[in-house]
Amino acid sequence: MKTKMKTWILLPALLLGLASCATSDGQIRDYLKKNPQVLFEVIEDNPEMFLETVNRAARKAQGAQAEKQQAEREQRVQEQLKNPLKPKLEKSRVLAGSPEAKIVIVEYADFQCPACSMAAANLKKVLEKYGDRLQFHYKNMPLDFHPMAMPASSYYEALMKQDRAKARKFYDSVFANQRALSDAFLKETAKKAGADMKRLEADVKSEAVARTIKNDQEEFVNLGFTGTPVIVVNGIALEGAQPSEAIERVIELTSK
Repeated sequence: MKTKMKTWILLPALLLGLASCATSDGQIRDYLKKNPQVLFEVIEDNPEMFLETVNRAARKAQGAQAEKQQAEREQRVQEQLKNPLKPKLEKSRVLAGSPEAKIVIVEYADFQCPACSMAAANLKKVLEKYGDRLQFHYKNMPLDFHPMAMPASSYYEALMKQDRAKARKFYDSVFANQRALSDAFLKETAKKAGADMKRLEADVKSEAVARTIKNDQEEFVNLGFTGTPVIVVNGIALEGAQPSEAIERVIELTSK
């Protein structure tokens, strides 16, 4: 009973941080070292209060981490603004938006890269929000250890030679169904996108398509990138699967 009474006396200080001074903190610490079972009794007797305290601390830590990451991103943006990147842009390769738009987004990705799938989902929100106020270019960076990445890029570029709307349907479907990637899936997805299959089969194997992909890979390396995905917004690089809010923030900072 005596221990239980001490437990209830210590409970507010332990779980709600209401110790009034350093001396009280020290007394609590010393007591717990000598009687560690008290802490377990507190948790056992007050599980909801304990979980709420832990969750509150976790939310606070997550918020602080998010603020730190945002500050670091904005610092990198300010540094890059002094010397923005200049990827090669071709009107014929605009996948979404308007070729005349001032907001320019270039994505370097691998169709079989899981992080690239996440990036594509986040980017889709931005493309829908800004519409023709931006121009979106997709560039290929198929990685050697992803066996279906190069075939997917070849199909994509072959579809771009036919119609960008068909290529967009293919792009969305492949990233949304990465686990299904196979030669049969690529062919079926292209067919569902409305491709001229006879022309597609010829273009997939063409030198022009192979050269486009190779040029994308070389540009990726020359810009100093090492991993996919990378999204370049008005010359500012965002590496990794960045949330849509981060992309929009760079648009804001670079459109003033």
